[in-house]
Formats: sequence, structure tokens, C-alpha cells
Amino acid sequence: RKFENSGRPGGFAKASYHRHYFYHHHDNHYFNPIKPLPAPPFQNATESFSPASPATPLTPLRDYLSNDDIPPPDIGGYGMVVLQFKATDANRAKLGIVCRDFVSFFPKTKGSKVPAKDQMVTIWPIESDFVAEAEKDDCDFSLQHYDLAASESAIADARKQGAKLDGEGPYLIGWAPSETRGVPDKLVLTVDLSRATTQSEIDHEFLFWKQKIVEDPSLWRGGFSMERVRNAIGDFADKYGTDILSAIKLVSAKGGG
Repeated sequence: RKFENSGRPGGFAKASYHRHYFYHHHDNHYFNPIKPLPAPPFQNATESFSPASPATPLTPLRDYLSNDDIPPPDIGGYGMVVLQFKATDANRAKLGIVCRDFVSFFPKTKGSKVPAKDQMVTIWPIESDFVAEAEKDDCDFSLQHYDLAASESAIADARKQGAKLDGEGPYLIGWAPSETRGVPDKLVLTVDLSRATTQSEIDHEFLFWKQKIVEDPSLWRGGFSMERVRNAIGDFADKYGTDILSAIKLVSAKGGG
């Protein structure tokens, strides 16, 4: 299932095939198959943003927060690990993998020197009375006290923006800037882990989220860039296979996706 673009003859054709698949076989509601013009740097940026280069990698961060504290103040953008329901005997093993990847892939926000406006934080929602205890990174505890109110709110807002979240999940859902959440004509990014069942498959979804989204602020500083996200997905599919193509959606209820 792993597709390596080794640079040998035929490698370019392989990459072109994945992009053709992505642009033309996705639901047109989500992605416009017409090839857009190249976007200049800071296409969607505003003067209030830091003058640092949009291509400068930022430290990916994570946090445990209750529904009342989402989003954090002054945050540039954020994502959430969104569950449809709490752990059961049927899905506990899978959700345990998801939680351990959350812990393993991202350092905590505490102690970070990155200004809040330049952060893209991935959040694990926790019931308000148990946030401090969750900092111990015990995934059994984090699953037991997962904040479903925060999850249901995130799902409702993403659906206002055109997201289809009908699978069993879990999902990674992201907004940038943070104030675009629930705004119909703004873009929301979703990564659907419903079909990911093995450690390797779930790892790949988190790896995409970390490397191609969180660590590349050119994709989200000042708002998600449709063309750059498309290219990031295509690049990732070249290396890890086309399953990722059906898992990722960048959508807007107003047809911006």
C-alpha cells in the first residue's frame, strides 16, 4: 500500500496519477476539479499577522481543555480530536490508539514559547472537573472523561460549514483562524478516521495532520489555503497511498471547497 516516489523514471507519472485521482474522483461539492491559478504567498493573510514567513515550520502543540475553554484565547488556529461517542467494548482499542497518537505526536502547550497567535493546537476535550488530572496522559482516564459536550458542539459547527460527519469516527477537525468556526462561508478541515482500524493506518492520519497541516502554516495562516491543502494531500498520497484521499475534506457550506 506504500507508494514511494523514488525519483526513478515513472515517478512523476505516479504523482500525476494521484493528483488526477484527487481532483477528479472526489465529490465536487468538496473540491473544484478545475485547476486553479497558483496562489501567491500570504494570499489570505491580513496585516495583523506576524511578518514571519508563512513557510516557517511551527512547533505542533496539544492541550487538554474543557468545552468552556475551547478555543483558547488569541489562538491562531486549532484542531480537535472529535469522538461520536465515548469508548465502548467495541471501539476501546481503536480509541486507545488514537489517544496514544495524540500524546505521542504533539508536545504540550505548557512551556511553549510560540506566541498564541502563531499556534495551531490540537485539543483533546476533557470534562471540566478532570482537566488537571488529564495532564498525566493516562489514556484510559482521558477516554473515560472525554467531554462529549465539546465534541457535539464541534460536530454541529462543522456541519454548518458543510462537513459530512456521518461515520463512527473519530475525526480530526480544524479551523484557522479560530474565529472561522461555524461560519458557513469559511473552510473547515476534517480528517475521518472511521475506516482506519490498525495502528499503522491511524498513525498515517495523525502524521498527515502533523506534518502537512500543523507544521505548515502556509496552509492555514490567515485561513486555510485550498490549493496548498490539495497539494499537501497529493504529496502525502504519493508516499503513503491513496486511502488518505477519501479521509480528508476541506469544505464550506457556501461552495468555497
